[in-house]
Amino acid sequence: MEDPEDTSRDNVLWGDAMEEIFIDMLYQDALQGRLKGGKITFREHGVYAQRLTAVGKKVFDGNQVRGKLTRLKGMQRLFTDLLSQTGMGWDPNTKTVVASDECWENAIRVKSKWGRFRTFGCPKYEELCTIFGASVAYGTMQHASTQLPADSDDERRLDEEMRARCPPITRPSTGIAHWQ
Repeated sequence: MEDPEDTSRDNVLWGDAMEEIFIDMLYQDALQGRLKGGKITFREHGVYAQRLTAVGKKVFDGNQVRGKLTRLKGMQRLFTDLLSQTGMGWDPNTKTVVASDECWENAIRVKSKWGRFRTFGCPKYEELCTIFGASVAYGTMQHASTQLPADSDDERRLDEEMRARCPPITRPSTGIAHWQ
């Protein structure tokens, strides 16, 4: 469970603007091949701290950068886990989870930390996946690369299970009902 004191200290130090600047730095470095799978050395923590200090009003150190990286990776994994739940879908335009109230209630009952994503989603989720090297399949029909894909009978069974768990979600923009 997150320590409320650490969360408030994190908000004071990083705030929305500095967190976004840091994620953007990491994202650009990942796109340019300077960052592989979110692996950053102790020395690089210091380099990021210097870069952040240069653009902000606060002085950062390597330990703060390392801690923030750990929290960002944890948030990305938590959000990925949420998306893997039946009935949860991702809307890349709003950067939020699309799900029925019933699916949300079920998910939050399973893991209360998921509740923080209900209103605001995870706006930098795609960038975090690029930074930390996550290539994640989620949803009912997911399977690991070490597994054989489902055959048509398995797909039919999984589809029936999915439809039985949660009602379809209707996208307001199209009015078309579909399952996530």
